[in-house]
This record gives sequence, structure tokens and C-alpha cells, in this order.
Amino acid sequence: MNLNDYRDRPHWSYSSLNQLLNVCSLQWMFEKLLKLPRPFTLVSLAMGSAYHRVMEFIAMHRLEGRLPMPEETRDLFHTLWEREQKEGPSMEQTEDPPEKLAEQGAGLVAAYLQQIDPRERVVDINQAFAVPVGNSDRPLIGEIDSVVEDADGQTVLVDWKTSGRRWPKEQADKSLQPTAYLYAYGQLKPGHTDKFRFDVAVKNKTPVVELNPTSRTPDDFLRLERLVEAADRIVQNELFYPCDQSFACAGCQYAEPCKAWHRQAARTTVNLAA
Repeated sequence: MNLNDYRDRPHWSYSSLNQLLNVCSLQWMFEKLLKLPRPFTLVSLAMGSAYHRVMEFIAMHRLEGRLPMPEETRDLFHTLWEREQKEGPSMEQTEDPPEKLAEQGAGLVAAYLQQIDPRERVVDINQAFAVPVGNSDRPLIGEIDSVVEDADGQTVLVDWKTSGRRWPKEQADKSLQPTAYLYAYGQLKPGHTDKFRFDVAVKNKTPVVELNPTSRTPDDFLRLERLVEAADRIVQNELFYPCDQSFACAGCQYAEPCKAWHRQAARTTVNLAA
């Protein structure tokens, strides 16, 4: 089964939990429950989607023990970027023209190719999962970008990211994503690994790729289960409210219905977009 199959029933995912607990519960309601249409596509999400598809292309070649030619990956990114602009809602307006963003994305791909350790071996890509989490009625679902065997012969779960800045040293250690993914992988393959790595392509003038390793303990997994219990209670009791000082407010796709929230009953059955 693939990830879309697992989405057919109520579930939790890292992104859903993070949005509800760490970003904005009202944004979560607009997207997950009311399913309000998005008036525009964020450039960062569109670029991340195109970049991710190229990473899959590279990983498929690495599964076969080889690397694609740099020209192939560059051309593929340009093709995927053009597709992102043509499909779905219109893209947000930015100071940088699409052509400049295309070159930036292609540069990120080239930087990733250059830093690949030839001693590292890709053993799986796009591994979807759906596992029970604590006492929740909702399973935890997700998709692991890549599973690799590193130069020391250890199994590591890898996630591909793009970023406008270098990550702070502690960001990988504080992220909920490695906790969720290692929790799930431990059920799929008990005792197989506690190691996770973010491969972050940074949009510097000269693009760089930084490897941010982290690990998790059984106590981290217990904390995840308690967080899911809290998330269940938030949804069951409809405790959704705006987080007006969230970093996500800038460029939020639900800014207009958010402005009207306090003038209506904050219930999931109310169309706050009206």
C-alpha cells in the first residue's frame, strides 16, 4: 500500500501533529476538518515538491548503484518547476521571478549530488507506514524518504529538506518528525535503528547541503504517545483557536477566514470562510 491508501481513514501524521500542536490549531481546522480551498500555493512548498521529486530520481539511481548525470537532474528540476506553476492554485507573488527560482532549485540539486558519500548505500525509498500509536484510535501514517546504510554499516532514516537558512544546531534534536518516523520504523523493524538524518539543502547564494543527524530513545516515544493523546482531546473537544504570533502567520493561506474567527462560533460545523 502507498501513503494515499492510508489517508482514506482518520489518522495522525507528523505534519498534522506538528501543525496542530506547534503551528496553529485553527489553521489545522481550516485545512483538515473544513477543508477550505487554498487561494494560492506557497513558493516554498512548490519548490520543495519539485526538489523532492528530483531527490527520488537520484535515490532510484542510487538503488541501482549509480548516479544520474548532473544535466539530467538539472533538466528534470526545470521541468517539474514549470509543472508546479501550471497546475493547481496560482502561486504567491515573490520578489524573485520564476526563472531565478528555477536556477536556485537546480543549484540545490547540483549541491546535493556533489556531497553524496560514495560509501553510503540506499536500501529503500518512499517507505509508507501506518502503525498504531499509544491508545489513539487513529493510526500514525507517513512516508520515509530514504533508508540508507551509512559508511559505518548502520541503518539511517533520511528526510530531504530545503531551507532558506542554515539550521540551528539543536533543530534536528527538537523536531517531532524523527520521533514519529523512528517510532513507526521500530514497529516495522523492531530494534533495527534509532538513527535519523535531515539532508538540508540551504538556499545560500552558493547552495550547500548540510547533514543533520539525530537519534531518539524509548522515552521520546513515550512522550510522542502522550502528545497524540493530547491531540485527540483537542480535536474531540474542538479546542481550536488562532495563534496570532505564530511564525506561520506570514503568508498563511487561511488569513481571511482567520480574521473572521472571533465573530462566529468556533465549531467545526461552521463555514468560517463565509
